Amino acid sequence: MGNITNNSLYIIEINYQFKKNPNLKYRLDITNTNCKYGTNDMFEVFLSKRDNKHYLVSPNCQNYNLDIFTLIDNKKILSLKGHKYDIRTIKYMYNNNKNKEYLISADDFKQIIIWDINKDYEIIYRKKSIRLETINTCLMIFPHNQNDIYIVISTRSSYEGNFEYTFIYSLYNTNKETQLSGSDYLTWHILPWFNKKDKQYYIIHLCFKKIALFNLLKNEIYDIFIQEPESNHFSGFIYSKDNYDYLCSTSQNGFINIWDLYNKKIYKVINTYSCKLDIIILWNNKYIIGGDNNINKTLKIIDIEKGKIISSIKGQHTDYIQCLKKINHPIYGESLLSGGCDKIIKLWSL
Repeated sequence: MGNITNNSLYIIEINYQFKKNPNLKYRLDITNTNCKYGTNDMFEVFLSKRDNKHYLVSPNCQNYNLDIFTLIDNKKILSLKGHKYDIRTIKYMYNNNKNKEYLISADDFKQIIIWDINKDYEIIYRKKSIRLETINTCLMIFPHNQNDIYIVISTRSSYEGNFEYTFIYSLYNTNKETQLSGSDYLTWHILPWFNKKDKQYYIIHLCFKKIALFNLLKNEIYDIFIQEPESNHFSGFIYSKDNYDYLCSTSQNGFINIWDLYNKKIYKVINTYSCKLDIIILWNNKYIIGGDNNINKTLKIIDIEKGKIISSIKGQHTDYIQCLKKINHPIYGESLLSGGCDKIIKLWSL
């Protein structure tokens, strides 16, 4: 089943709680026109609340539309027009308080679009900023005590050289813009985190050579995580165990670092021995799945407690694996979707 991540500020994603071990087998290709370059949000999957059906959203590299597929039969049912350049990031967001579903996407034309799924994917927000150069990643925030919706964007500034900034925009007050304090880091991915100990809200930046944590409402740095040897942190996730929250981050130097977020220190380091892991996800609380972008472009299954790779799945993608998504597939059950720079999205299941 999919559980909604739910607290008073962040209500944004479905977290599939898988139970079985990831003995994955390749099933089929769904599309070969997915965007060639992007972040670990280069496609999206979701279970829609309005009809209880599973969908895949794939940015089309040929016409810059958002292609929507039903996963029960892998048929394209919609092609959303609005972008005119390569789409780098696409996310599904769910506001539990309002029972509203959205897609948020951003492209190389420095344009952000929000699509209202409940209104048949109507565009309800479009913003293009002359101050932005490349939008690496974005998300939406739904505050519990107001009707506004906020957009968080991590981007490179074209005004001051290759500096990275994170901005917060108001959906209903387009003149309202806040830059997070000290957010001049080359950021590849951002994660929201609600600290159950201090009841504060944070944005976690997975950056070049460091991980930066910002208190959102106070607009101040919570901490900077550095663990040598460091490299680009392209992806990560947060998971809970024994009433503690942990941040798992990957890099291109072969190490997976797991951080104790409450005590602000390293919990475990997993050496994958020079695997080039651009993307990792949590399968269940026992296993991590990573895309190894060395020569063979393999999927690595990593046992968290043992701290080592226990199996590899080879030979399907011909270019870098950039995106992995879990889905409780309507036919195959606990499943994985992988996307690469070969523009193909592949389905794997048990």
